[in-house]
Amino acid sequence: MKRLFFIFAIACMATIGMNAQRYNRASFGIIGGLTSSKSHVKDVDASSLSLYHVGITAQLPLFSGLAIQPSLLYQVKGTSVDNIDDAQWNDFQTKVGYLELPVQIQWGPDLGFLRPYAFAEPFVGYRLGSSNDGQAKTIKSELKKAEYGLGVGAGLDFWKLQFSVKYFWNFGNIYGSGNISDTVGDKVRDAVNNGNNFNGVAFSLALFF
Repeated sequence: MKRLFFIFAIACMATIGMNAQRYNRASFGIIGGLTSSKSHVKDVDASSLSLYHVGITAQLPLFSGLAIQPSLLYQVKGTSVDNIDDAQWNDFQTKVGYLELPVQIQWGPDLGFLRPYAFAEPFVGYRLGSSNDGQAKTIKSELKKAEYGLGVGAGLDFWKLQFSVKYFWNFGNIYGSGNISDTVGDKVRDAVNNGNNFNGVAFSLALFF
């Protein structure tokens, strides 16, 4: 029994030592997870789409619990809109893939074997492609190339793993307000131009090396 306790204590101290070493140096890894986003449209049924993100990340400790963590992601966002009160438009679903650069500004105490933290995360993205179903094909070419916004959330570092959750806002419109085709109804204009597009929640898991 004493031998098992001794082995367990040694393993715990080794884990704490490895964690402390990681939290005091730059770490690089891979990251991926679930992205759920939607648009807010007045008097229209807008549903969230559960999509994904994947990429690479780096955690750079600074001082007093502060760290920055830039990532380079392939981020897929979208929305599903149903029951539009328009003679020509009934429903549509849009998925957009972005090359996205989020930069987390983290603060959290180093507890030795783990590190809880809170963060703010500005991001910018560049559209790589899109998929539009239903009656959204007419407006596919109207998508803006760039996106930007802000996320806030919390995370937990443990060993070489990191789990985080955030709520994010996309600022501005994902479609050019002057570019929407005249064939698109008023409700569809609201759906893609109200400044509340692709807001949502993301859950991420990262593995550092």
